[in-house]
Amino acid sequence: MPGIGVISNRNARLNKLHPELKDQLAYVIGSDGDVSSTGSITDAYKAAETFRRVGIDIIAISGGDGTAHRTMEILLDVYGSHPLPPILLLPTGTQNMVPRSFGIDGSGLANLMLAVVRYRHNIPMRCIRRNLLRVNNHMSFMFGFGIAARFMVKYYESGETNPVGAAKLLSKLVSSAAVQGDLCKSMMASMGVRLEIDGTVVEEHAQMHTFFCSFVERLPLHFVLFPRCGRDENVFETVYSGRDPLRIARCFPAVLRGSSRPLPDVTRKLARKVVIDLDTPEPFTLDGELYPATDHFEVTSGPEINFLVPALQFHAEDENLRYSQAGPWGMRFLL
Repeated sequence: MPGIGVISNRNARLNKLHPELKDQLAYVIGSDGDVSSTGSITDAYKAAETFRRVGIDIIAISGGDGTAHRTMEILLDVYGSHPLPPILLLPTGTQNMVPRSFGIDGSGLANLMLAVVRYRHNIPMRCIRRNLLRVNNHMSFMFGFGIAARFMVKYYESGETNPVGAAKLLSKLVSSAAVQGDLCKSMMASMGVRLEIDGTVVEEHAQMHTFFCSFVERLPLHFVLFPRCGRDENVFETVYSGRDPLRIARCFPAVLRGSSRPLPDVTRKLARKVVIDLDTPEPFTLDGELYPATDHFEVTSGPEINFLVPALQFHAEDENLRYSQAGPWGMRFLL
């Protein structure tokens, strides 16, 4: 049974606020596929195994950024050596930084409707070709520790886990930085780091408070910190700093514009493999999901995936990105 298979995480923010969304997705899909509502890892594995067995043409993931990377781990495990179909990320999470990086705007329902119409009429769709990060034993789009993980801890503690809550916390952090307050000091405390990039030790005893690796352009709140991350296969962007937060704040306008020029007081490098050793264990974040503290990280390029962009007009943030095409899928009648 070819078609579009949807894995819908019912624990995602928008799905919890609107439980009827699953039925709306199923109505849009109709006879052109299936919607699987998952509430656990086991449910997601069952859905992935079914989609592989029936030879589904497109897999759509309805959920946030954390749902996307966890589901991708499951899909890669289930499909193994079998070719993975194109992936459509439906924005139904809190920040949706991954689909936004790929030019997927609007609601998850609207994007699924557009994909179904084009699939039903056998109209090819454009894909962005992008690797995943392999971080120790995990797959993700973005990895970070230091201020990235500490920000997420405060964000979840606030109870206001939405874009407004994230903006409020960022405002508090900036205000605290202006007066060297306790919030700023705790979130930007330095860590001892040994950093190796592509086999060369670039930092032996560096003091850092911020570290990221990414295969997607955007941070939450529309900061475009990694504008070069998708230009070359297997090459991701690494960003780190240990500078004074007020000096880093001068970079905000350039980051909002998505500038690829060098940033003062911030180091940005392209890499294929990064090895990090910390003096003390630190928690880390993968696409907004928090993970327990550890003191060693190996970050490499994972498999390259085709991510579907159903929009009629393709809005790319960088003309140097890598593209492919999904479809046509076979003879179908035009309605």
